[in-house]
Amino acid sequence: MRKAKFFAGMIVVVCLLSMGIKANAAPQRMPDGAIFDAEYYAQMYPDVTAALGIDPVVLYQHYVNFGKAEGRLATNPEDAATVEQMQNEFRKVTISFAGDCTLGGYKGQTGGNVFDEYYRQYGSEYFFKNVREIFEQDDITFVNLEGALTSYPQVVEKTFPIRGEPEYVAALQSGSIEAVSLANNHTFDCGRIGYDACRKLLVDNGIAYCGEAETCIVEKNGVRVGMIGLNCWIFSASLRQKLQNLITSLREQQCEIVCVMFHGGIEHEYASSAVTEAFAHCAVEYGADIVVGAHPHVVQGIEIYRGKIICYSLGNFSFGANKNPSDKDTFIFQQTFFVEADGSVSYGNSEVIPCKVSSTDLRNDYCPTPQTGTEYNRIMQKLMTCSANYPVSFFDGRTW
Repeated sequence: MRKAKFFAGMIVVVCLLSMGIKANAAPQRMPDGAIFDAEYYAQMYPDVTAALGIDPVVLYQHYVNFGKAEGRLATNPEDAATVEQMQNEFRKVTISFAGDCTLGGYKGQTGGNVFDEYYRQYGSEYFFKNVREIFEQDDITFVNLEGALTSYPQVVEKTFPIRGEPEYVAALQSGSIEAVSLANNHTFDCGRIGYDACRKLLVDNGIAYCGEAETCIVEKNGVRVGMIGLNCWIFSASLRQKLQNLITSLREQQCEIVCVMFHGGIEHEYASSAVTEAFAHCAVEYGADIVVGAHPHVVQGIEIYRGKIICYSLGNFSFGANKNPSDKDTFIFQQTFFVEADGSVSYGNSEVIPCKVSSTDLRNDYCPTPQTGTEYNRIMQKLMTCSANYPVSFFDGRTW
């Protein structure tokens, strides 16, 4: 099923992001990075074009699903040198983005069915077990870590001050999560000393972090990926300047891809706010390659702005601060980027992976789980509805 969704996503990305593949082209790179010659395929196998037409991505889909097994050729053997050169002239990196991860609970949380109990009973590998395969197969997984992992107590006076035990960092490791944003409204619930302890803990355990004035860089497949985390409550002139400065700084550090994760928006609202929209648009204008958000506890829409993807709210993910949220919908957004020999960056395949924060609807068991069938379609339709008011929606022309 995921293969069918993958190719549906490929068709849409090609249409939306104008990758420019023509039916009469020479060998071309497809959204998954493979090289395919649609013209040659059409000429060699007229039975396929008679049934499917000449759309390059449809022909490529046929080749992957059937042609390989039948021994059909994807490119003209005479173009072997060209194909090898094209394969050697680009680098590829796939990044998965997910929302709020609260590995722990809040001060005063009572009763059973709490995150701590699940950790004691099932251990660190439990929480991301149902999405681990997805995260292991990408190059980088980037989530929002809400609340410090520290032995220091919650000291901030608020309704839901959050903290997780230091050992819970093992859940991030076993979940194949390489990077986190610490920019959120629970960053300093354990004070500055708790925040600093959490930062050290992450570094000591090989997990990159960003937040406010701090960025991080993760290098995979020879691609330098810069990451920014910022709170976005009021889009002030100072925040605008900080955003621009951070993006510029990462570019000066030779980052070919820049990802911005923000924390903002209105809780339990399915529509993005004027503040988060202004912030996200500026991030793109300043040079971000993708922008994602969290905080509302529910999903919001996905916009294409100036050819770049903005996910306004990924929703909760493994979320220990609510034992039974009424809305358990969430999603993983997975994006492949290509970096050419000249340093230019383009989108490859984009995939929305609908999930729920729990493997059961009866309560929160803190184990995010991909959805299939009716629930998959329902969440996709929900995201499409949330995206409908943007001038260009990610879902325009998309089928699944």
